[in-house]
Formats: sequence, C-alpha cells, structure tokens
Amino acid sequence: MISLSRHDPGGAVGHFSRALRECPVARKRDLARLLYYLGMALRRLGFPNSAVRTWITSQRARRHRQTRELIQRFANGYGMARQLSGDLDDWQAFYAIHTKRYLRCFGKRAFSSADERCMLADIIRDSWLTLRESGTLEGKSTAEKSVLFQATNIDFPLFHQARDPVVRVDFRTGERLCAESPCFCGSGLPFLACCGRTPGEDELETGFF
Repeated sequence: MISLSRHDPGGAVGHFSRALRECPVARKRDLARLLYYLGMALRRLGFPNSAVRTWITSQRARRHRQTRELIQRFANGYGMARQLSGDLDDWQAFYAIHTKRYLRCFGKRAFSSADERCMLADIIRDSWLTLRESGTLEGKSTAEKSVLFQATNIDFPLFHQARDPVVRVDFRTGERLCAESPCFCGSGLPFLACCGRTPGEDELETGFF
C-alpha cells in the first residue's frame, strides 16, 4: 500500500507478490485483497492484461462487488484489457489467440527473436484484414466472434494447419463449455471473460498463458 501511495508500482508488485506467497490458501479474504491491489500495481506498471488476470483470480478467491466493477470497467468481453474501440478489442483477441496457438504448436513460451515476432504479426494481420473485410463479423456477439477467431486457420511457416490443442470441458457435466455461461469456478463472470479468457500481449511476452 505504501509503495502504491508513493507511486512506486514496481515496489508494490514485489511487496504484494511476497505477501501472496506467505498468505495461507485458506484465508480467501486476504488472498482476494492482495490480488486486488497487485492488479492495481500491475496496471500502473504497464501490464494491463496481467492486471485483468489478477483481478479475475481475486474474484475467484472471493466474490466482491468492487472487484467485479473494476473488471467490468477495465476488461472487455474476451477477458482482456479493454481497448479504445470494439474493433481494437477484436483485433487484440484475434492476434492473441493465434500468437498463443503458434507458440503452443512449436512448444515455445516466447519468441526467439524480434524478427520472428514481426513476421508472425504480419501473417496474423493479413488474415485479420481478410476476415474483417469479408463482413463475417458484422452483428456478431463477442462470444460468436471468439468462436470464429478460434476456427480461423492460419498456415504458419514450418507448421501446416496449426490448431489449438486445448478443448475446454466442464468435467462436472462432461460437456464443452459455453462462452457466455457462468464460469464453473464460481467467480460469477462469464466463462469467456474468466477461465476461458484470452491472454493479452503482455502475458504472452512473459509466458503467462
């Protein structure tokens, strides 16, 4: 708290991270509070998607109106940091989905070089422009767009028809999870904006996906 008040978000991140490691798992109220303030520090430090992820984790630990309002203010329907427009929200989600797919398919946690990152961004952008200009996204909900993004195939160099190997299932019912359904974790958030959220660029850069 002192670090935050002194405008030292880096120090605050270190402080809250240490406190979280020492906090007993059973103390849900304290965990949720620490995660709430850790998210604030991460946002101030320039990691908006990591902040959203942390607030969602806080809401899972203990549902709280203030945390939910913060998520609704700073996160979009994909569970990512809200952008200046809906079109930018869609592009961010499309880019992240296919970047994560690329890294997973090659068994990597990060790009090997800046050239590789730029090459991938160009390939994904070309596919995005084709999809957007086709008019397919018009009138679609966030959940419907997410399904379309996942279904879009991009042939990455050295890997033919890369696809995300993860199929999300509610193991209590054995059914595939619906994007707009309440998340099974009990956070009260939609699945697509919670456990089914799309990691943002700052998370992909640090291997958190």
